[in-house]
Amino acid sequence: MAPRQAPPVTTQHLTQMWNELNGRYFAGLLPPIDLVWSRRLTSSVGMFISRRGPRPRLDQEGLRPPSKREIRLSLPLLHQATHTSEYGEQEIVNTLAHEMIHQWQYDSLKRRPNHGPDFLRKMTEMNRDGTLAITIYHSLQKEVLALTRFAWRCRQCGQLYRRQRRTIQPRRHHCGICKGSLQELNPSHVNRHPATEETRECSTSAVATGQDEQLDLVFSQNPSPSSVLHD
Repeated sequence: MAPRQAPPVTTQHLTQMWNELNGRYFAGLLPPIDLVWSRRLTSSVGMFISRRGPRPRLDQEGLRPPSKREIRLSLPLLHQATHTSEYGEQEIVNTLAHEMIHQWQYDSLKRRPNHGPDFLRKMTEMNRDGTLAITIYHSLQKEVLALTRFAWRCRQCGQLYRRQRRTIQPRRHHCGICKGSLQELNPSHVNRHPATEETRECSTSAVATGQDEQLDLVFSQNPSPSSVLHD
């Protein structure tokens, strides 16, 4: 049995990073949030999650129930990044800062996290002094491919969808570009395709709000009888 990967930085160090970013770029106004290393998160390097929307309904006593929120970071991807690049820890800081912008959208703006104008404006502001290099799309394509076990190709436009687990069901899902049908590739062929074949990179951030978990697999409002995929 392979030894379990240790987090590239301790939770205490991660919390220290969060506190420093909160003070420097958010005037210390972001409320505390759980910071979690995820062993299962492999299609994205980070994710902001909340169990309710930013404006939950009042309870019977006229109070808003507390919302469970957390920032998850990919242990497999960031572990590889810190062992293969001298800038690995900076990748962690950039990823954490990215997810904190989503937290800011949720906690301060009371909006569902997204990569729209608010995100881009805050990202530009935080990148201005040159300390951070926040992006919308991550640069860990090699690390993602190393963990890929399954892949599906659109029969119509050729778009490729890679996953670590068999989460795509061709009977339910269709291509997010042309809505064509998908064909699962032979496992022995999964990693033979160069990264240039993919028309889009996986998102740095996968935002999950309420019951909509967007990762890089997006379900339609009514998932039956079929759903559309986006990478």
